[in-house]
Amino acid sequence: VFGMVVLGGVTRLTRSGLSMVDWKLQGRPLPRTEDEWKSEFEKYKQYPEYKRINKGMDLDEFKEIYFLEWAHRMWGRGLGVIYGLPLAYFLLSGKSSTIPGINPKLGALLCLGAAQGLVGWWMVKSGLEESPDVYKDPRVSPYRLAAHLTAALTLYTGLIWTGLTALNPNRIVSPSNAVVRMRSLGLVALGFTGITFFSGAFVAGNDAGRAYNDWPLYAGKIIPDEIWDSSLHPSWRNIFENTATVQFDHRNLAYTTAIVVLGTVLRARSPQVWKHLPRHSQIGFYGLGAALATQVTLGISTLMMFVPVSLGAAHQAGALTLWTVALYCQHALRYIR
Repeated sequence: VFGMVVLGGVTRLTRSGLSMVDWKLQGRPLPRTEDEWKSEFEKYKQYPEYKRINKGMDLDEFKEIYFLEWAHRMWGRGLGVIYGLPLAYFLLSGKSSTIPGINPKLGALLCLGAAQGLVGWWMVKSGLEESPDVYKDPRVSPYRLAAHLTAALTLYTGLIWTGLTALNPNRIVSPSNAVVRMRSLGLVALGFTGITFFSGAFVAGNDAGRAYNDWPLYAGKIIPDEIWDSSLHPSWRNIFENTATVQFDHRNLAYTTAIVVLGTVLRARSPQVWKHLPRHSQIGFYGLGAALATQVTLGISTLMMFVPVSLGAAHQAGALTLWTVALYCQHALRYIR
């Protein structure tokens, strides 16, 4: 799932996501013959992205973007098989029942994964529709992109948390007051990390990462000049559709998240807390600090280098890594080996 989310980011950065203009539940093999490739290319030519952005693209260029979108979709179907077959075995054999309450969670995760494919197609359809604004680049709805990414993060979170619980099923029975307070602080850190991740979907959906590429200012200003577009009605749409506002919000959410996560790590390292943490939990908080430093570096580098595909994908992977380590730390405060 981690790899699929990153690959999804690559399809967006390379403008590959709209190259497949239909959807089949069972998926499809790659075109095998030149005629099959030409048929897919002719379908693509009927839609806005080709007409407004890629007009003149040749067949070899089309094959490159088509392959990325095809791989993204088939990866998802492959995950369904890789997860579903072992799940059926464990359910039928009764082996998963040794962990109380886990079977409904495993089933819910399978359903959520299946629904994710439908959400993805619902998102793609928004980018295939003709816009009345001839000057607007065809792209998927940022709201639907945010829904797709949030669903993916929810699925990923469920898998990580359920997996950790299966490995470490015993709760801390009588935690110290220091551990209880760390749990609360950890939830706050997770909350800010999740909100920042969510806001990144709107940066991607509006291509806002390319709006201001100096740092820490915005075209030399503390606050970007275009931060509020009075022509957008209702005005709250600025928060989700105005590229200046979207980037401004994402940057400042990132700063806040960095402060909160760093504060969480420093609090964990305080003597009154550290002595109560098991070794695997201590390692987790070291990892959290490292993941934070890496993600901050990646975010600034991606912005200032005008969002190259490699750095953009690494930035998304960094966000997921930070989220994963934060989940691990939070789980370690609730359960013991």
